[in-house]
Amino acid sequence: MDEATREMTKSMIGITDEDLDKLSPGMEKMLENSMALMSYRIVAEVVSAENCFAFYKPGDKLVFNATMLNKDETTADNICTDAIAPLNTAIRALLSAIVNGDDPNKYIFNHVQCIDTGASAGGLGKVLFKVYAEQV
Repeated sequence: MDEATREMTKSMIGITDEDLDKLSPGMEKMLENSMALMSYRIVAEVVSAENCFAFYKPGDKLVFNATMLNKDETTADNICTDAIAPLNTAIRALLSAIVNGDDPNKYIFNHVQCIDTGASAGGLGKVLFKVYAEQV
């Protein structure tokens, strides 16, 4: 990892040189390509929602800058814990594509569903999100 990236990372998150030396090659590549990551925002847009206690409705958006929620651009009123795990997986796949110089929107599987099974399967609600990247 170049010295500028190393120093930036240390100053931003307080990581030590010892811990930086333990990073995987993939994590080093992500840090070295942080400018590419900052040129995108990741959007999780509600496509459909049934009986949702987070009150999601079609068109609501959760917007992320890398892995951080952008509260100013998010249009949904709430974050539901049942959506976090599937969204995290999709977001990380898009971020990996960006870091590797690939088009993040060419993935075949670009929809995820919250982990609630919905009323038809003994749960309560069900929300489907389309996850995509937008250049900023």
